[in-house]
Amino acid sequence: MVLTVHIDNREIGLRLFSKERPLTRASVATDPDATADQLAVTLGAVLRLHSVPAEEVEGVIISSVVPSASAPAKKAFGLLFGKEALMVGAGIKTGLNIRLDNIASVGSDFICNAVGALLEFRPPLVIMNMAGATTFCAIDGTGALVGRSILPGVEASLRSLCETSAQLPEVSFEPGCRLLGKGTADAVRSGILYGTVAMAEGMLERYEKAIGPAALVATGDIAGEILPLCRKPFAFRPDLLHKGLYALYQKNGRDS
Repeated sequence: MVLTVHIDNREIGLRLFSKERPLTRASVATDPDATADQLAVTLGAVLRLHSVPAEEVEGVIISSVVPSASAPAKKAFGLLFGKEALMVGAGIKTGLNIRLDNIASVGSDFICNAVGALLEFRPPLVIMNMAGATTFCAIDGTGALVGRSILPGVEASLRSLCETSAQLPEVSFEPGCRLLGKGTADAVRSGILYGTVAMAEGMLERYEKAIGPAALVATGDIAGEILPLCRKPFAFRPDLLHKGLYALYQKNGRDS
């Protein structure tokens, strides 16, 4: 079995794969200041909670968009499993053609999502990821990553709005809120929800003008709440990034 790990600014997501199927889904909050020992204790407890048999984990592969957490996490999994984890980054074989100005600056989340999507869908593709940030990724008809966009995430936008506007109350994101808000809190929720839907549809329309008609793939926790309101026909794949990670582990071999 293979453990795939993705570290973003909100959480460390874990999936345990047997062949190509995720058997276990778990997560812990990201602490960019945690030491390797602290991470090992926390991650070990979560894995035991989910009855992950350490002796059956043949390898670990990590994707991280939090630089300060990358090295401690790699060391932590070494402590837990007695083997070095693979890290998506320089030197790893992806098989992905990246046509961007600075390949080294491309986040591992973009790479993993693209690899995962190309396993299942024929290009051209537009991949929308709604997690800590909202991102869009364009894969052209040859399967090359040719462009991307990065926007503030839904939760970050809501938090910023409430923190910078003295008269607005703090509210939570509500997928089922009504369009026509009757009070201030309702109006904020409506603006965030339906504004995000309109943004997604507008971005996808522009992406398709740039690369032509494309398969639309969405991932990320919040995407699952947004998609039912969208007029575009998305394929929702919540484990897309982790499936890309699993494929990268297979491509780079057990002894890398």
